[in-house]
Amino acid sequence: MNRRNRIQQLFIVFVALGLLVSGCAGAHSALPREKISEGDKAIREARESNASQDAPAELKAAEDKLAAARAALGKKDYADATRLAEQASVDADYARAKGSSEKARKKAEELNQNIKTLRQEIELLSEQIKLQGGN
Repeated sequence: MNRRNRIQQLFIVFVALGLLVSGCAGAHSALPREKISEGDKAIREARESNASQDAPAELKAAEDKLAAARAALGKKDYADATRLAEQASVDADYARAKGSSEKARKKAEELNQNIKTLRQEIELLSEQIKLQGGN
């Protein structure tokens, strides 16, 4: 009976160690998975802000780094996966900001052109009024 108790105790110890090791592995992979999810979201937001038109190189860099993060996660290189996913998020945020900035620049350019056109029309009307003998 003593031998049987020993075997049961060893079995319990091995099961506990197995659960501990698998729990640690799951905890290590949780952070890169979360960072990859954040990278996905950042890339999606960048695409929605026209970064694919106004910042295509930056968006492509973000997508490439996210793909590399997924590959590193597949190889269980959690540190590299986390680092690459964080870089992908930063690149995507930059692409989104650059896209938004370019959109605002184009809008300001359009407004300036409209103002220039209005000034020209005002000058023309002023000249016409002077020619007609008005004040």
